[in-house]
Amino acid sequence: MIRKLAVEGVTVFPQRESFSFVPGINIIVGGNDSGKSHLMKLCYAITKWGCDGARRELPEVWAEEKRLRRDMLRVYGTHNLTSLTARNRGNATARIKASLEGHKVPLGAADLCFGFTANHEEEGLHIEKLPQRFLSENAVFISPREVLSIYPCYMQAGKRYPELLDSASWELCRALEEEPSGYAIPPALRYVIQQIEALLSGRLKRMNGRFYLQRHGQEPLELNLVAEGFKRIGTLGLLIGNGTVRAGTSLFWDEPEMNLNTTHLPLLVRILTGLSHAGVQVMLTTHSLFLLRELVIQLAEKKHANITRRYFGMQPANSTSQGVRISAGNSLDEIDHIDSLDAEMEQADRYLNMNYNPGEDA
Repeated sequence: MIRKLAVEGVTVFPQRESFSFVPGINIIVGGNDSGKSHLMKLCYAITKWGCDGARRELPEVWAEEKRLRRDMLRVYGTHNLTSLTARNRGNATARIKASLEGHKVPLGAADLCFGFTANHEEEGLHIEKLPQRFLSENAVFISPREVLSIYPCYMQAGKRYPELLDSASWELCRALEEEPSGYAIPPALRYVIQQIEALLSGRLKRMNGRFYLQRHGQEPLELNLVAEGFKRIGTLGLLIGNGTVRAGTSLFWDEPEMNLNTTHLPLLVRILTGLSHAGVQVMLTTHSLFLLRELVIQLAEKKHANITRRYFGMQPANSTSQGVRISAGNSLDEIDHIDSLDAEMEQADRYLNMNYNPGEDA
């Protein structure tokens, strides 16, 4: 799990910003172009690198620098590190420090500190502090782009030219290819799968290298005929079923409410709280006022009292040189006003205050 992050000079963060994350549910709130996805991708790239390192023997610093540089570029989908600096805001040097923790890896043992400078590609990325230990868990990123319907094409192209595909989609496809081998799904995660199947009114299955939605009493439905939001939810169910998402996993979910009706969002929140109870660290971004209120309502229930939660508000600053304004708290009320949320509330107030007379339409 990622627990702490300090960043300076990276994309929308020209000034030093610090973040403290919780093992439970972390909610990053903001409108378009507020940097939500930038923060999410940075956390994912670092966590993924910290987990993959456990599979390497006697890592050399130069090799880890090369691997971290590759992960950063592929996760962000850029061609060079210069694109990831906040040079257009007067800062050409990036510096990042992160703290990870996991099974038998206490906080502080997996600290990472690294940096890079714009227009110095030949020097690449420099690690100032290498973790003493790597994690044995894993990190999963679910992006707004669903992958189940393009899975066959991605697998064919990715095995030949993985560098040409966006990292999040390619890593998801690779994870979906995993077959469960004697993995017993614990009760807490079985509950999550039940909630997913309730939302889909069925379950996803793979046949002949493709995925289908199987509903009771119906023929398997090709995924091109299934709603986009359902496919993303179904992806999570498949990853739980094959053991990719399990206790200790850091799950990064970019706008989970995308392409879902508001009637489905209460069930989505039950899925999120179920994941947290199962020991999965959840990191999500959203600008949905409905989803945020539903999270607040359900997290207030006594049965969820042990779920840690942290809210982060991100709002573009008035000056582009200042990047974004960050606020954080353990409740939604503790973060600063977000323009996109304020706009929804303001419209609701205007609608309720309308002097509407049904007789005028007759």
